[in-house]
Amino acid sequence: MVSQVLANLLSNAIKYSLPSGQPKIVIDAIDNETDITYTIKDNGVGIDIKQLPRVFELFKRMDNVQDIEGTGVGLAIVKRIVEKHNGKIWVDSKINGGSTFFVSFKK
Repeated sequence: MVSQVLANLLSNAIKYSLPSGQPKIVIDAIDNETDITYTIKDNGVGIDIKQLPRVFELFKRMDNVQDIEGTGVGLAIVKRIVEKHNGKIWVDSKINGGSTFFVSFKK
């Protein structure tokens, strides 16, 4: 299930790349004494800061991606899987500035 989380986040990073320019995706892991946090960062279309609280809600799609195919369930499923494994997920993003998704699990 955890591999499904990372696959979905990577798929979204590709799917929501800016139509012009060169897509860039960076995957990283931060390992400390208590947690391991994976990050998936892209330079895609980004998410309006006002919409960030809704990004993990079921059937919610952000206003700036209505013309890109999707159902609004992917990130909701990702969040449920992460929470089922006692992890945390959050995102930092800005319009046309890309997104960074963070997924953290206790060791």
